[in-house]
Amino acid sequence: MLYTLSSTVPMLFLFGYIFCSPLAANGFLVTQQKTETHRHPSISVAWAKPSPKASFDLEAIEAFESQLEELEQQNAGKTKDTKGEQQKEPQCSIQTVVVPENLHNKRIDAVLAALLEPELSRSVCGNLVAEGLVQILSEDQDEGQVMNRKSFKVEKGMQLEVSLPQDEKPTEIVAQEIPLDILFEDEHMIVINKAAHIVVHPAAGNWDGTIVNALAHYLPRSEHGRGDFVDEQGKTTASALNDQESEDALAESESVDESNTVSFRPGIVHRLDKGTTGVLVVAKTSRALTALSAAFAARRVSKTYLAVTVGNPGNNVKIDKPIGRHPVHRQRMRVVPDRDQKNSRNRLAPPSKLYADSRPPSQVGRRALSFVDSLAFDGKLALVRVKIETGRTHQIRVHLQDRHTPIYGDDVYGLSDWNKRLSKTYQIDRPLLHAYKLSLEHPITGEPLDFTAPLHDDMMGIANTIVPPGSEPELSELLTWR
Repeated sequence: MLYTLSSTVPMLFLFGYIFCSPLAANGFLVTQQKTETHRHPSISVAWAKPSPKASFDLEAIEAFESQLEELEQQNAGKTKDTKGEQQKEPQCSIQTVVVPENLHNKRIDAVLAALLEPELSRSVCGNLVAEGLVQILSEDQDEGQVMNRKSFKVEKGMQLEVSLPQDEKPTEIVAQEIPLDILFEDEHMIVINKAAHIVVHPAAGNWDGTIVNALAHYLPRSEHGRGDFVDEQGKTTASALNDQESEDALAESESVDESNTVSFRPGIVHRLDKGTTGVLVVAKTSRALTALSAAFAARRVSKTYLAVTVGNPGNNVKIDKPIGRHPVHRQRMRVVPDRDQKNSRNRLAPPSKLYADSRPPSQVGRRALSFVDSLAFDGKLALVRVKIETGRTHQIRVHLQDRHTPIYGDDVYGLSDWNKRLSKTYQIDRPLLHAYKLSLEHPITGEPLDFTAPLHDDMMGIANTIVPPGSEPELSELLTWR
């Protein structure tokens, strides 16, 4: 319906009425029209409701103001609810990683699994990508590009920003029925041949599916007793767990940022990387835990590893080079030049590449000592034995990389072309590193003990292609014993 107001009244009065009335406030269309029969323009107003009966309908104006107040109150309530919901949402920590050259043209989920710290599984990293929590940063853009395609291939030098949701920290360990290959057990300790692709203890990103979860299920049913750390149902609380910081064969506790993790390590005195297999010792009682931790810290434990390397590192090789965290790629370690150490060419590192003595030990690096012997070499790959006296983070992997003979399948320190071949030909996607033998004294009786773990099938298959037929009996037995 269209109503036309004459222009005989003063223009100021009409504009005041139209723009201050509830009609104008409700967004009704106001237009000006010129006609040929009138000198002054007329004003047309179109709306869906009839106009008030009087020029100043106070009741209509008051009703409209009441509606406005109600809308404002509703909006205010929604804002409060939204803020409350936002406060309930889990907070995220931001990690930025740079793609190294050896991970060029790799899938983004695999790259994140290799670079993020603490270590996350590839499936978890894939979920982060799919949920839009990963951005590709660019210097010429203020905002990053969200990448939600898990199969996306990254390029070297690419910066990836990851938003990691902070999970609520559980208060107890969940018992899970996970198979364990037990080498030895009594009432004080248990020795396991650790499988590949399993984490030793729960931490951020891996709250379950670990060796500790498996032990929580197994120990209450063990004929040797459950020990001190789990109850009859296999449960234990965070306050009951031991947080012993002890030297580790491949990853020391002190090198891990504990600010965002809970250390669920009942009886754990040393660890193996997720992809590493072999001998793992776990204490079952507090008394055994104290004794074993002291033995590892005092280096009274002999640790021998087997590895498959690309290239031949040689025999009777002593590698005495400090290891520290990489200044840019914080999830990686590296050999740190030191004034008293020689580089790989047996020359003293130049002063320009040395850290000042005043720098903190975490930046200078800590002494790492490895002894390497090549057991067999086929011209490309070698089966090597490594004995370590120290237990720095990724020690064997870093030392062998520094010698230009990286571990086959190592996606952090290895050669990408060779790793692709291993994955495509043998469907193996882990470093071929195995904790073969561990010697120590029994924590209670003091009896000398030697524990040896046979190679797992994937590494056994590769090793058998390296060792020629008719090799010495000890080596042949190593590759056939299961």
